Amino acid sequence: MYVVNVEDVTEFDLDKLDKGSHQLKVKYLLHAGVGALRIEFRLFTIGVGGYSPLEEHGHEHEIYMLRGKALFKGGDKEVVCGPGDIVFIPSNEVHQIKNVGDEPVQFLCTKETHEPPELLRQLEKQK
Repeated sequence: MYVVNVEDVTEFDLDKLDKGSHQLKVKYLLHAGVGALRIEFRLFTIGVGGYSPLEEHGHEHEIYMLRGKALFKGGDKEVVCGPGDIVFIPSNEVHQIKNVGDEPVQFLCTKETHEPPELLRQLEKQK
């Protein structure tokens, strides 16, 4: 068993790594590096006026909104979501998330993978 408090998980500023985002941060809560061999479970925070990159990839996302007001763009749809909303983004769908409110947006998001997060692998190699 693995147990961790979210406050004890390192938060990474993705703006420094991804030129397509603004005020986007992530905490990798569960991942292959701690024994979760099928998914990554992540906590994202998007600051006021911030957004994720416009992207598409082979893995799907399951998202649970915790805080704030976000515009989800997916395929040809745009939907504003808030706390308690659940969003599914299928594989290979072009998508982006924008904070359209006056407070930070926070959401939990899964990613199908059996590998540790790329960012954590890079940091491990630097040691």
